[in-house]
Amino acid sequence: MTEPEGHPPRGHLLLPHTADVIVEAWGANEVECAEEAAGALIEVCVSGQPAPDEASLVTTIEAVRSRELVEAVLDETVFALDTSELVPVAATLEGSVDGGFELRMNVAHRDVVRLTGAAPKAVVMVNFEGGDGGTPSRCRFIVDV
Repeated sequence: MTEPEGHPPRGHLLLPHTADVIVEAWGANEVECAEEAAGALIEVCVSGQPAPDEASLVTTIEAVRSRELVEAVLDETVFALDTSELVPVAATLEGSVDGGFELRMNVAHRDVVRLTGAAPKAVVMVNFEGGDGGTPSRCRFIVDV
């Protein structure tokens, strides 16, 4: 994968695919890449604002290598999109004291968000680059809907 021409140092693209969606996400490091990937996955399915009470789902992700971090974040996002009346509308990652991460997904009630697509059934990681030694990180994955 190459840096998209004229795109910011952090972001994502949704690309058409025969029956699914291909997502490319990138950031300065694996954390930013994982946040962008989760945000893009959410964008494929729902659009909405967080609940007024700032409700959120928090998941702990153990310390993992770069690609595994992105995969774990995507797996948790798929699970949240498919299993709860509270659906994620935004996601952030923060380092935890044990060297792992906390994935915080701001949520909204399913009946107040706009569904923009079917709930994802799975994510297949196609490619991951970077994340080691401060290199920019990029990933490409297919969202199976």
